Amino acid sequence: MRLSVANYSFEVLPLEATLMVCRSLGFSAVDIAGFYQRGKCSFEPQDVAADPQKQADSLKPLLEKYQLAVTDFFPQFGAAPSLHSLNDPDEAVRAENLRFVRGAAQFCQLIGAPGMTILPGVDHVSRTLAENLAVSVEYLGQAVAIAAEYGVEVRFEPHMGSVADTPELALHLVNHVPGLKVTLDIAHFMLQYISIERIYALVPHTGHVHVRQAKPGKLQVAHADGVIDFPDLIARLKAVNYRGAFTVEYVCADWFEVNRNDTLYESAVALEQLAPYF
Repeated sequence: MRLSVANYSFEVLPLEATLMVCRSLGFSAVDIAGFYQRGKCSFEPQDVAADPQKQADSLKPLLEKYQLAVTDFFPQFGAAPSLHSLNDPDEAVRAENLRFVRGAAQFCQLIGAPGMTILPGVDHVSRTLAENLAVSVEYLGQAVAIAAEYGVEVRFEPHMGSVADTPELALHLVNHVPGLKVTLDIAHFMLQYISIERIYALVPHTGHVHVRQAKPGKLQVAHADGVIDFPDLIARLKAVNYRGAFTVEYVCADWFEVNRNDTLYESAVALEQLAPYF
């Protein structure tokens, strides 16, 4: 296992500046953002799909300059989870998403990222939950198969508003898609007052971890105010031979008031607190 940090924690800055900050904080690994039309440090999914080599060539010299390894690439295909979702009702949108997945997998291979995190889709009101889950299973399965061609692991992040907003629904997806892994962010479940015992059921299926403090009803809080026992999570992951990264992921956005924290300060505190366990 290794500690990492999200470059999009500092997304008000241009790409190189985010990498400089990550390294200056003391991290040697980084998650790279691929968010649609968001921030100056993010790779556009359309651009990555159109020419993954060109996008990789723009990133690799910066990774070498700041001596950073990539632990995850996180593309998001629309301006919100419900837009351009993996299980979109429009078949043409779903097909384009798979083109984005292929480009992202090639990009990961070129920059040395072992995996990518994608969103699993949402519970569209035009269909039942069972129907939405079925479409997510189908397209997550295709994403896993595409990424495997490039030796890249696919992880999905269960989140509030997604088709897998509880641990049980997330387990449904991994149980129906061989090779699929979870990007575990306990904060998304804390927001919903879900017990830690239910969340820990996802530990054996975890391929990546997002680290930020939270508490019941709050998606993100200062490290000092949170209730997540990360040392306990680390111990449980070690017990199942987890080899992935722990990525510190404090973000600043309007969504669920996660713009209340100093991401630079909280990232530094998280590193200081967690480094002894790695």
